[in-house]
Amino acid sequence: MSALGRGIAAEAARFLRANLAAAIATGIEYLLVTGLVVAGVHYLTAAGAGALTGAVTDFSLKRHFAFDRSERAAVGREGLRYLWVSAVSLALNLALAWALVAGLRLPSLPGVIGASILVAVAWNYPLHRWYVFREAAQRAVSARRDRG
Repeated sequence: MSALGRGIAAEAARFLRANLAAAIATGIEYLLVTGLVVAGVHYLTAAGAGALTGAVTDFSLKRHFAFDRSERAAVGREGLRYLWVSAVSLALNLALAWALVAGLRLPSLPGVIGASILVAVAWNYPLHRWYVFREAAQRAVSARRDRG
């Protein structure tokens, strides 16, 4: 297989692992949000608790599973980047959930879930891939190129 083919295969595998990590974190988040809403917790509070739990799960899985790296010394830097992306994500999720539930009168649970899907696709994945974990991805590509 050519170096280009190996690079494409590695990127496809990384994309699949990142989406699996996000799916696991999202599943945990949705279970928590659903449980809290069913228990009578306000939908915005439930969305915030779910987002925090999902963020911790997602960061851990992406850091240790989804993105290639030979060393993990940059946890503080990646953690701060992830925290910033997650803080903006939380604000976007809450604002969009409010707009869907209070503005468009969608039921609470579909409104919160719909908001989180939109934010995940338009904000979270692109920034995780090219901002939070960018150095790890660049080191992995450079190492493969040096070996190839």
